[in-house]
Amino acid sequence: MKLYHAIEELQATGIVTAGISQRKGGVSRPPYTSLNLAEHVGDAANAVTANREILFQQADLKNLHYCRQIHSASVIDVDNGTGVTSEKPPEADALVSAHRGIALGIFTADCVPIFILDLSTPAIGIAHAGWRGTFARIAVNTLAQMKASFGTVATNCQIHLGPSIQKCCYTVSTELLDQFAERFGSTVHDGTNLSLQDANVNQLVEIGLSVTSISVSPFCTACRTDLFYSHRAEDGQTGRMLSFIQLNAEN
Repeated sequence: MKLYHAIEELQATGIVTAGISQRKGGVSRPPYTSLNLAEHVGDAANAVTANREILFQQADLKNLHYCRQIHSASVIDVDNGTGVTSEKPPEADALVSAHRGIALGIFTADCVPIFILDLSTPAIGIAHAGWRGTFARIAVNTLAQMKASFGTVATNCQIHLGPSIQKCCYTVSTELLDQFAERFGSTVHDGTNLSLQDANVNQLVEIGLSVTSISVSPFCTACRTDLFYSHRAEDGQTGRMLSFIQLNAEN
């Protein structure tokens, strides 16, 4: 059984392994059925450990770094000694690296996982973009950290927005819609529904990226709870997918 959805747009470069886990193929019991990868949602610790071993073996992930996500715009450069594999990961919502063999990961169940590949350096980044992180421009902040750390030029990057709740299912307050429309343009909403995907794409295009360098998954997590976890569709009692990106070893 394939345990993760590969990000083919990035993997086709041959530079990275990138994907997002699906919810089947693990050992977690309801309501976390079954491949929950997150420790913070109330699932049994031994089940999470077993699930990670199962996924890591299939995806060939050896050294996962992650953070305690707080819906911020904070970014961690794991290459400067703040790599996150400890039991008390630092608070942030994005990570970057230029080291091969290091996997960067974030956990989602509706929020947008943003995968970034700097084709020239090469270097990688990954960001967790809920509405707060999106509004605070977490994707742009991640690129700024990559520039500061590795000299990354945004226009040399390929970016993918992974499976997440889409406009069809993401109803929010009128106040929030107005704030997003003012900051990111009227295309981000339709009636009372918000598109986090459009808001993130618009902010990336605003700093010079071409729309051709940005791909967006067609999967809505709230529509496809057969494949993915959805915090909103499952009333907050569910597991988390792991989105990961790792620079491949040189041939």
